[in-house]
Amino acid sequence: MAGWEYALVHVKYTIPPAAILTLLLYPLKTSTDNFKITSLLIIAVVATIPWDSYLLNRDVWSYPERAVIGQTYWKIPIEELFFFVVQTYTTSLVYLIIAKTIVPTAFLPILPAPSPPSSVEEAEPGRQTSAVGNEYKRARRSFISGGVLLVFLIAVGARLVHEGGNGTYLGLILVWAGPVILFLWSLSHQYILSVPSKSVLIPILVPTFYLWVVDTLALRNGTWVINPDKSFKIKLWGYLDIEEAVFFLVTNILITFGQLAFDHTLAVLNGFPEIFLTAIPSWPSIGLLVRGLSIPVKDYPARRILGLRNAVSKLNGKSRSFSLASSVFEGRLRIDLTLLYAFCRNADDMIDEAETTKEAQEALSALSQAVSNAFAARVSAKEITNGRYRTFGNYTTSMHGLPDDVAASLEMLPTDILPLHAIQDLLNGFRMDLQFPTNGHKSDGIFPIKTQQDLERYSYCVAGTVAEMLLSLVFLHAAGSSELTKSDREAADDCIRAGVDMGIALQCINIARDIAKDAAMGRCYIPSEWLAEYKLTPAMIVSDPHIPAVETLRQRILNIAMDIYHKNEGAIERLPKYGGARKGVRAAVENYVEIGRVLLEQENEVAGTAGDQATVGKARRLWVFAKALSV
Repeated sequence: MAGWEYALVHVKYTIPPAAILTLLLYPLKTSTDNFKITSLLIIAVVATIPWDSYLLNRDVWSYPERAVIGQTYWKIPIEELFFFVVQTYTTSLVYLIIAKTIVPTAFLPILPAPSPPSSVEEAEPGRQTSAVGNEYKRARRSFISGGVLLVFLIAVGARLVHEGGNGTYLGLILVWAGPVILFLWSLSHQYILSVPSKSVLIPILVPTFYLWVVDTLALRNGTWVINPDKSFKIKLWGYLDIEEAVFFLVTNILITFGQLAFDHTLAVLNGFPEIFLTAIPSWPSIGLLVRGLSIPVKDYPARRILGLRNAVSKLNGKSRSFSLASSVFEGRLRIDLTLLYAFCRNADDMIDEAETTKEAQEALSALSQAVSNAFAARVSAKEITNGRYRTFGNYTTSMHGLPDDVAASLEMLPTDILPLHAIQDLLNGFRMDLQFPTNGHKSDGIFPIKTQQDLERYSYCVAGTVAEMLLSLVFLHAAGSSELTKSDREAADDCIRAGVDMGIALQCINIARDIAKDAAMGRCYIPSEWLAEYKLTPAMIVSDPHIPAVETLRQRILNIAMDIYHKNEGAIERLPKYGGARKGVRAAVENYVEIGRVLLEQENEVAGTAGDQATVGKARRLWVFAKALSV
């Protein structure tokens, strides 16, 4: 084993976790992730080589000749250089896996005096302003406390280095890492404090603990040796010197803070299209990154950040399938898709939660007028500014009469790049819902879904339109990235048409699953002419959704859905890859289609119960998700 002992430590203990994490992240990894990892690898290697060489030359640590292959750079064994890379890479992967669950722009800091509202009065202004103020004060206190602590540790490190002796190793660690951590803390402390704590602590603590164990084994075997004259000879446990424990902790803090600083500036670049007008490349230049970090927090559009936070909360709380799939999208595309989802969900809730049909109709009328006004206002603003992306003006009048959450989501909807007819048809789907009898149990009630064409028309309105808007955003962002050219427009239109059909299929699956749930609301989406074949009426289904014939009709709806799905699934592979669009759409579709597969598997179950039982377990959903991403 002579000459390979040092290398064997890394082969046995650092390569396997790096390989496992690579496999876990591979389906989710984007070009931006590659940019962040590559950038940090370069920084880590360049910054660590001079410092580590100095340690070796000062005899702070050493290694027996028998333990290394023999090749060195500035006295540093090549195995050690490799470790610089593998630790940075592994910790970065842990961070990226955890961070996939969040939309970075939603966690940007906000000053206590938010920007003036651009379309409606602040939602619950007292509570919202108070929350922002408290958030800012906590961040300010934490920044000062953290800064003071870091300055103190740097001063302690400098004193230890100056005195020499047993404090040399710890002092060199503190004066080398402390200033960099302080710099990153000064740049991004508010963002670091704003993101979920797991996004900060897990990438720091998990790799640190693992490397403590590995280092303990190496020190026990004498693979490398800490000079007892340059260390305090205090052991964290067993053979692990306290200096080594601190080294792995601070280096993982450096890596994680570096990733957070990248996400901070990318959150600004992608989140504020009214400031950065052009598409942000996956590998942004240093100048662009500096511009992003140079925007003062006071200039962040607070209302947009708050609105995005609400949109993310709505997404996470209402749709497990799309929430999971949204982690694949990145940049501005992910933000716009989240805002689109929030508007559609808020609009749907606004109608469904009305106490009477009259109130629902009035709400729908107000929403329809607000949509028309918002589109007209945005078009005018775009023409005036001649900008590619939207600007945010004052649309208070156009939002009059809407609940605050609906108004806020409409205000931030990218109306200048969405087809107006799709939103209007979405509202027409809500109108069809309002045509159902107030009391669905009345046999003389008029139910709007009379034919298969009505079923498909309704499914287009409430789901096909959403698919059309989603794909419109996909192709626009891809065009902005130069992935798409004008000659691809016809192919894009074909994909959007296929996406509309796919939306119809997914809505049919939703209808097939929720027959009993819809019946409880007085609704029946099974075509009346189908029911007549069994001498049934929609009112009878509303009264008893577990009639034996319902299972046969459920399968009939599912067959239509699956036929449409199979005819159009190939279009997914023609979608742009930009922003994770192809993978994200595939993952979202497959997760929803899996509900249909579960229903079909239950075809032989007791009549009328399949829909109630059609849930996709978490493990199965994750498997479908992973399989969709690996294609």
